[in-house]
Amino acid sequence: MSLINSLQWMIRKGFWNFIARRKYRSTVPREVTAVAAARSPVNLIPLNEAFPAIPIAGIRIAERVPSDEARVKEEHFMGSLARLSTIFSPMQAGRPAVAADPYQVLDEAYTKRHRQAVLRQAATLTVAPRRTLQSPTLPAELHCIPDLGMLALRGPYAGYLRKVSNRADEFEWNLESLGSYSHHADLYAPWAEVLFKAGPGHGSLKAVHIRCELGSIRPDDANWAFAARIAICAATTHTALVRHWTWTHLIGGESFSAATRNHLPPDHPLCRLLWPHMVGTHASNRLAILGQLVPEGDFETIYSLTYSGICQLVGKAGQDFNLRVCDPEEDARHRGLLDSGLPMQTYSNCRRIFRVILAHAERYLRLYYTDDALETDQPIRHWLAELERLIPNGLGLAPSPLTCAWLARVVARFIYLVSVQHEQFGTQLWNYQLWTHTHPVRVYRDGRRVPEDVYQRLVNSNYILSVVRSPLVQDYAPLALHEPACPDRQRQAEATFARFRLDLTRLQRKMERTPWAPWTLYPADLEANINA
Repeated sequence: MSLINSLQWMIRKGFWNFIARRKYRSTVPREVTAVAAARSPVNLIPLNEAFPAIPIAGIRIAERVPSDEARVKEEHFMGSLARLSTIFSPMQAGRPAVAADPYQVLDEAYTKRHRQAVLRQAATLTVAPRRTLQSPTLPAELHCIPDLGMLALRGPYAGYLRKVSNRADEFEWNLESLGSYSHHADLYAPWAEVLFKAGPGHGSLKAVHIRCELGSIRPDDANWAFAARIAICAATTHTALVRHWTWTHLIGGESFSAATRNHLPPDHPLCRLLWPHMVGTHASNRLAILGQLVPEGDFETIYSLTYSGICQLVGKAGQDFNLRVCDPEEDARHRGLLDSGLPMQTYSNCRRIFRVILAHAERYLRLYYTDDALETDQPIRHWLAELERLIPNGLGLAPSPLTCAWLARVVARFIYLVSVQHEQFGTQLWNYQLWTHTHPVRVYRDGRRVPEDVYQRLVNSNYILSVVRSPLVQDYAPLALHEPACPDRQRQAEATFARFRLDLTRLQRKMERTPWAPWTLYPADLEANINA
């Protein structure tokens, strides 16, 4: 590597690291104490109409950012960066592979200045130490040869596990569909099908067969560890591009916010309940598109797929979306896991949080409605109809009379989407993706480790994903409807918001009685919305 080449990399790396730190420091959680009174309708249009350079028509986003969300300076800044990256890219061809020592690799990319920016932001925002970004922790299942059985039960990839039909002790990951999209020629295609078998008494799970581009691989084959890395590459590719970005941000987030803005007036009780969980969505998504989904953006330069492959994947991802994934028990039932007897730690973790959210939603709704009264509330009916129209496969619930319990489950699924699911498929990857020696985002055909420029962009992308947002555990009592004619109900609504905060805090304390784990989702770490 020539001296000039090394100097160019030092300048390039220093500049884009500075940009990443600036983005991190400039993101300030929005105080949600009131609902925007003046709101214009949100019109969703094909993504390629909003961004002609991005050939994706199968996804719809807001035609324009609502005025109360407008972040004109930030959008101009991100647009300028997108143009600059085509001239002075964060990538530099020919960079050597990262070092063999994963901790050395991390320290060279997640620099002292990155860490200082985190501490300064925490001090500026007076954020509790536990709410700040910590150095990544290597999960036990990634220490040596990846333990796919453990990854299938806990952590960000637990949602891929499903029971094999008519086989009592067999389960699978099926990520074969990713092989349909074009990938970079020097990389293995990021698709895999993994067969698991339950251990005695179903107390554990073990991967026994992997089918991928290498062929049909079993644990005693020489290529097993390599095949396991390809399987992880497939899982993390789908999680980042589909489950996090497309399902949570572009489909769930855009539809949820647009329907709420278009059909629930500011003084509608349901609007007050939902507002902190959808405010800022359209602006945030637009900024992220400019950094990640544009040509030569984060997605194309980090993951295995070519730009056309990514656009095809995102454009078709809506076909498989089902809001049921935001209801842990229903999702587990659909995947045939409820009676499996497996130690599904992530499922148990997510179910506990979902039940707190569901109880909060139903308590709140019953303050304002009886089941009969809901039948005559036209804004709610229009809101539900719009969601059924906008969301692929609808609300994911069996047809039912409109009751407080049924509506509470719809509401809980959306709050779960923007808080728990967004954390699980986004921020939680911080503790997984940066250990590329066993958890690769790319698998090179010649066996080499990822180049320095790919790894640095991966770190900065995850770093920016981990900005401080509005916490789920905060006081939303100011959003309670002001009702001079019904002061008791106003006080009860305020108490309901306070109860939600208390229930989350109690769950946090219970969870803290056991040792911290990188795969666990804690109430104190959850954000109220996807606004970045």
